[in-house]
Amino acid sequence: MAVNFLITLLLTLGIVILALVVFRYFAAPVYAVETINVKRFLETLLDGQATSADWDVFTGMPIRQDWELDEIRCECAMLAPLEISERGGLMVLSETGHRQITHLLDRIDKKIQASESKNAR
Repeated sequence: MAVNFLITLLLTLGIVILALVVFRYFAAPVYAVETINVKRFLETLLDGQATSADWDVFTGMPIRQDWELDEIRCECAMLAPLEISERGGLMVLSETGHRQITHLLDRIDKKIQASESKNAR
């Protein structure tokens, strides 16, 4: 009886240690938002096709790998109470909100152009 307990304990300990090693070296993938993804979302928002779920995912998830994109995300989130409303599950922009999103889209286009010219060198 004691031998079975000891064998079970050692096997369990071995499995736990193996699992910890696997988790340590094979971490979960990290989702990284790219500039083109933000551009496409803002274009969808301007076209009146962005859903409230799209909006919640975009504004609710920090973009840690790119502070400029995260700044744009935060500016979008600040627009929501005043310039963006929801109708029929879609996000609707006011005239001022449309101008501000267009301005943010211009910033993203400049960022993409700068990145492309940097990569061309």
